[in-house]
Amino acid sequence: MASRPGASSSTLSLAEARRVAITAQGFGPRPKRPGLAHVRALAARVSAFQIDSVNVLTRAHYVPAFARLGPYPSETIDTLTYRRRELFEYWGHAACLLPIALYPLIRYRMDRHTERTQAYMRSARGKTMAKAYEEVGERGPLTASELSHKGSRAKGWWGWLGSNNAKSILEHLYDAGLVAIAGRRGFERVYDLSERVIPRDALDAPAPPREEAMKQLICLGARACGIGTLTDIVDYLNIDGWQDRNPAGPHWEWPTGKGRRSKPIAKRLVSELVEEGRLLPASVEGWKEPAYLHPNTRVPRRAVDARGIVTPFDSLVWNRERIARLFGMHYSIEIYTPSHKRVYGYYVCPVLIGETLVARVDLKADRRRKVLMVRGAFLEPGQRARRVAPPLRDELREMQAWLGLERIEVARRGDLAAALR
Repeated sequence: MASRPGASSSTLSLAEARRVAITAQGFGPRPKRPGLAHVRALAARVSAFQIDSVNVLTRAHYVPAFARLGPYPSETIDTLTYRRRELFEYWGHAACLLPIALYPLIRYRMDRHTERTQAYMRSARGKTMAKAYEEVGERGPLTASELSHKGSRAKGWWGWLGSNNAKSILEHLYDAGLVAIAGRRGFERVYDLSERVIPRDALDAPAPPREEAMKQLICLGARACGIGTLTDIVDYLNIDGWQDRNPAGPHWEWPTGKGRRSKPIAKRLVSELVEEGRLLPASVEGWKEPAYLHPNTRVPRRAVDARGIVTPFDSLVWNRERIARLFGMHYSIEIYTPSHKRVYGYYVCPVLIGETLVARVDLKADRRRKVLMVRGAFLEPGQRARRVAPPLRDELREMQAWLGLERIEVARRGDLAAALR
């Protein structure tokens, strides 16, 4: 059973807000035999699976479906993306797999670059990019390392940045929607002309004007959040972020100095969505900022029986300030923190049991030894090991089997480790 918030401003308790958020993210009862149809429905529900290069456990975009559905065939994600073309790679919250239905809405991000990029390729400065684009058309699909002209590395950590670098050129053509990601070789992107990757129906679908597309994506963010502040629902798909406000064209052609980014408009767009009835105003117990609901949101009347291990790149925990408000967990990713300064570990995953985040575990898949390593296990304040350990053990066993590992090792770090062992 669920209740529907009214048209006027609704007030939710913190417990109700948690319930709404967890349900909106697809947590709850799991199917007995999760498969392709379940993953497809989940992608439509959450709108994005984030991609990341870190492969300590497994690639980040495979884990959200496991956290919500249980042990599904992980090749399903690749099937939906690179064979059926029902998902596509582009910028959502970050680099993400997105349902192909979102392609017309995302087009505004591509189209803003198209005219200037095509003009650039006709100029003397853009000859290298023009040749790369032509080569992809003739020889594609290609990785950056397979282009005839690979260019030179730039100085600094991001060595592939610059106008004379194959990777940087292909990435801009991808930003502009002129090429798309046809597949992966290992984890390296394979680029091809968009018309050979994106289904014709999606390519030919009319793209809404920029602000209308942004509004629709904000509404999708609100639906996926369940309930959220302006920042929560706008940040979900990174609407009006730096990519939306940067100048058009290749980044090495941008003007320098202050004022090159356009002014933010998200606050106005959200106000207009409320006036149009496409978002509902709300408030949450203990939240200082106003909140918003999608009109189709329901507040479950019964407790949600949820369970899941979520990675640092899971959409449930994208916004760290939001999960502090919702669950009281003060969480930060420590991958880029020097090892001697880490509090919890390298690849620390929050643990959802019932309707809250109850613990965090530092995980690593040792593929050579076929071991799922729990390098640390930590309770959240107020939680008890005897309540948390049994369902977490079950979840870890399922993860071990799903990853094709043979056993689990639990180290001694953390106040939950002994109970897990």
